[in-house]
Amino acid sequence: MTSTIAAVLIAAAVPSDKLSSVALAAYWYKKDERGRGDEISEQAKPRRFPAFAISEDTFLVRDPMVRARHLDRIEIVFGEDRVPAAESERIASPEAVVLKAERPVKGIAPLEFRAGEPAEKEVWSWMGDTLVVKSSGVGTNEGVCVSASTGRAFRQGASNALYVDKERNPVWLDFGERDEVVDGKFAYVLPSEWKRIPADAFEKSAAAIERKVADATFPILIRLDSEDKDNRRSYRRYSDDAAKNEVDAIGYAIGGRVIVPCKLGGEEISRLAKAEATFADGSRTNLVFAGALAEWNAVIFDVPDAFKGKVKPLEIAPGAAEDFDNGVAWLVSVEDENGSPVATAVRSRFDGVDLVRGAGLVPSVSTVKVDDDDGFRRPSSSSTTTGFVLDAEGRIAVFSLARRFTSSRWSDADPENITTADLARFLAGEGVNPEFAPRREEDRNRLVWLGVESIELTSALAREKKAQSFVKKYSEPPYVTEVYPGSPADKAGIKPGDILVAIRIGSEAERELEQGSDYSRSLWPSVENSINMLFTKFGVGAKVTLVYARDGQRHETLVALEAAPVHFENAPKARNRSLGIVVRDMTFEVRKFFKFDDKEPGVVISKVKPGSPANVAGLSTCELVTEVNGEKVFGAKDFAAKVKGKKDLVFAVRHLAQTRMVKIHVEPDADAKKDKGDKAK
Repeated sequence: MTSTIAAVLIAAAVPSDKLSSVALAAYWYKKDERGRGDEISEQAKPRRFPAFAISEDTFLVRDPMVRARHLDRIEIVFGEDRVPAAESERIASPEAVVLKAERPVKGIAPLEFRAGEPAEKEVWSWMGDTLVVKSSGVGTNEGVCVSASTGRAFRQGASNALYVDKERNPVWLDFGERDEVVDGKFAYVLPSEWKRIPADAFEKSAAAIERKVADATFPILIRLDSEDKDNRRSYRRYSDDAAKNEVDAIGYAIGGRVIVPCKLGGEEISRLAKAEATFADGSRTNLVFAGALAEWNAVIFDVPDAFKGKVKPLEIAPGAAEDFDNGVAWLVSVEDENGSPVATAVRSRFDGVDLVRGAGLVPSVSTVKVDDDDGFRRPSSSSTTTGFVLDAEGRIAVFSLARRFTSSRWSDADPENITTADLARFLAGEGVNPEFAPRREEDRNRLVWLGVESIELTSALAREKKAQSFVKKYSEPPYVTEVYPGSPADKAGIKPGDILVAIRIGSEAERELEQGSDYSRSLWPSVENSINMLFTKFGVGAKVTLVYARDGQRHETLVALEAAPVHFENAPKARNRSLGIVVRDMTFEVRKFFKFDDKEPGVVISKVKPGSPANVAGLSTCELVTEVNGEKVFGAKDFAAKVKGKKDLVFAVRHLAQTRMVKIHVEPDADAKKDKGDKAK
């Protein structure tokens, strides 16, 4: 490691007489104690920062935005000398720390700052494993800009820049801050005049913010009812994820409610059985479902009156986004460690406003992202590094959520900042989707459908239809072969031969459509296909812009989404354990496939148990039973009545266009035994 440290201290070929005044601050992180994804500690190498010497044992370092409890040690490295150090003071403006070494560092030449006007700046940065310095001249009011919304002037500096006057005397240190310009000219304040607070006082302030968050944060265990295996979505029947009926989450008490960011979709929310919150004293209660947001991955709950005293809700900061500019900001991240939320707060400053989708404004916070490979600090948005941002009083100024829908079909949406006005609206019950709600089992399969049958637009088909430009590189879009009368697609003007290109909702980017695979084992096109499953995420009543192509031209139409009619996957069913069979009513797509009208009798075999009498007799899924012992069958309920208690059965079974007679002997009556056993219990 020593050779690596020595390598990073080699300066680039730029003349500088201050090389002996800048050391390396190496921040070593605790291994396995910093939370998920900390590759730095696993690689056993430090994060590195230029350390400007103001005495032989005292150094100024830009705030690394890390708490002391996450650190194993700090070292000052200069040449071959390595000296343990610790944070002694914090500086609010600029955001910097004062490191105190255990002893003087050998060979270091402290900077002696003098009041004056800078003529040159030396910017220190990393290039791979080499610490380089570049020099350039300084102009009048360099980097100064004026906010059009407020008229306030600010100067954006360069990180780790040492300013010197004409005589090469140091006059100022710049850590890349955005500082306000007063009376038309930026003031270069000597580091000796920077306002400092003891490091332990800063830790107390940060700990107070963390306690405030902890009082409003608690773990939540969300339990879902088990899915009916026979009614499980076709694409989920063979997935291990379908059996996961518990979700760990973190809830934030804000105002009078609890908001829980989580990726529960409409299907999972329909099976919501309970959301159990565990408070700091170990007590537990079930929260009351209040709604799920339509466009964001979040569910809102109420705390029962008897438990409201267990939490101290966070407040939403008042005022417009511009009001926070240049004020203190606390960046708070919350992680779940061993079942309990743990908050970490670091201090920063608000620096203007950000424009979010929907033309909203949120306070901007310039944070930094440290690359794990070379330690170089790069700007990043607050939403990628924190859960939310609090103002100096500990009130929420910026909150982040992930969208339910993303233009990418390969990844989930990243968190985005939302305005505090939107957060307040959500907590007041606005912006929820009434379709995303717990439901009785018989009401859960509320699939949304477009109402089309389609096939892949293959290259050959595209050439035939002169639509080569709509063939995707990695997937083929849907080519409409049929539009069901009265369906959302029919009402929106979609016709056979159209190519479904993309969809979008609100301010979302377009998401390309693809035909996808049919995971069902039915002979007829499944209503529960990838297109309808995508539309189901938006919910009944949502209005979605559908982009389609017709005659080689791109078109758009607004589609009002509707609930799918009863279809094969969720049709009424009957199970007979003696036979080892499950049948369902014939639905519209089944009748269309067999060219049956509404008056034709029959039920569809949806499941046959291996080794059962039905299986031994040669019955298979997707076949129709039209008669039982010479009597026509009209629906699953009628089938159940006609086979109940019978030991000898004769079925009229239709497979495609052929009908055969199947004899089955049932012994014993498993259903009757089960009924007797249930009564005995």
